[in-house]
Amino acid sequence: MRRALPLSALVVVTSLATYAVAAQPAGHRARAYLAVHFALLALMLAGWRLLRGVRAVRVAVLVGLAVRLALVGVDTVTTTDVTRYLWDGAVALAGHDPYALPPLAVELTALRATVPFPVDHLDVATCYPPAALGLFALAALAGSHAWITWKLLVAAASMLTVWIVWRHLRDGDRPHDAVLAAWSPVLVLESGVGAHLDVFTALALVAAATLCARRRTSAAALAAGLGVAVKLLPAVAVIALARRARSPLRFVTLALAPLALSLFAAEIMGFTAPGSLPLVAENWSFAAPAWTLLYDRFADAYAAIRVGLALAMLLGVLVASLRADAVRAVRDALTVQLATNPVAYPWYGAGLAAVSALAPGWLGLAMLSVIPCSYEVLDGYQLRGAWEPAWWPVALNAGALVGGLGAELHAAWRRAARG
Repeated sequence: MRRALPLSALVVVTSLATYAVAAQPAGHRARAYLAVHFALLALMLAGWRLLRGVRAVRVAVLVGLAVRLALVGVDTVTTTDVTRYLWDGAVALAGHDPYALPPLAVELTALRATVPFPVDHLDVATCYPPAALGLFALAALAGSHAWITWKLLVAAASMLTVWIVWRHLRDGDRPHDAVLAAWSPVLVLESGVGAHLDVFTALALVAAATLCARRRTSAAALAAGLGVAVKLLPAVAVIALARRARSPLRFVTLALAPLALSLFAAEIMGFTAPGSLPLVAENWSFAAPAWTLLYDRFADAYAAIRVGLALAMLLGVLVASLRADAVRAVRDALTVQLATNPVAYPWYGAGLAAVSALAPGWLGLAMLSVIPCSYEVLDGYQLRGAWEPAWWPVALNAGALVGGLGAELHAAWRRAARG
């Protein structure tokens, strides 16, 4: 407790510093944001190393819950996505098809007079699955209070994620691993500042992994399926966990049910999903070292590279599914996905951060430590409207990938040498 209290106080102060970061003028926030990230990272690692005993870790968990609630009022300065979420929700509530009508559509002229307009991608219809659209519409129902409603929903999802991790770990031999979820800078900041949709998928992934570890495979399938219905990326968890079910086919069927039902409901309402999702999948790329290296050397093979990375991801996830431990299978599947994805947005690490608290690994920790550095691009974008990503975040992501793999191999070698 002598260590828990001062460390917890520092976590609170550092987290609240995001209000000062958000108050900075546009073009002057990235360095301050990264300073908060790395300070929280140091505190998380210190808490993970120093806090022992259920009482001390419980304090850390309570502090993690409290800071998520305290950051609800922070402006979403690291992203324009939240405005788009709420716009798409308002479009759906108004009876229009957000999968067919981009924000600039003439049919939405009246809506533009009453709902905050998105900042970018104005000529692109929505790419989010219908279940995500339902969450956006739920927040948009609050009208002028839609933004704070969304922030509260995200905070609640992140808090529930921490609670599930703590509940799963508290009676085991490593309760202190819960600090990796409670104080994770990726989870705290992507909830409190970015308020990204991936916070909900992180919740679904943690629920699926812990339920499967407790041999509740049907419930695990539904939990993973809810994540897939909100955003398709958690589909790798379905592959990783299906082998553990008595009937893998039934597991996959249950997991796909939420997506199928939400697509059916969208069809009934006249929505034409998937909207711009194929366009995004074919063209978006950012900060991913594997993609950057391959595209730099083989630019003429653009489509082949994307197909090759997708096949490499599938192979890696299938290998991860062979793990005896369900949680580690999900963790490794998410790691493979993040490493092979042409897009490495910082918020894409939320699911891995949550599941890694259940089964820490050097590779995941290394990747999550540096992935927010790509936020450096925001200063130029917010100040001049110029999207000019620097090379060094990609290099850091590559270094973390190589270094993390080396650490994992070294740890495996040491375990083998001991016995």
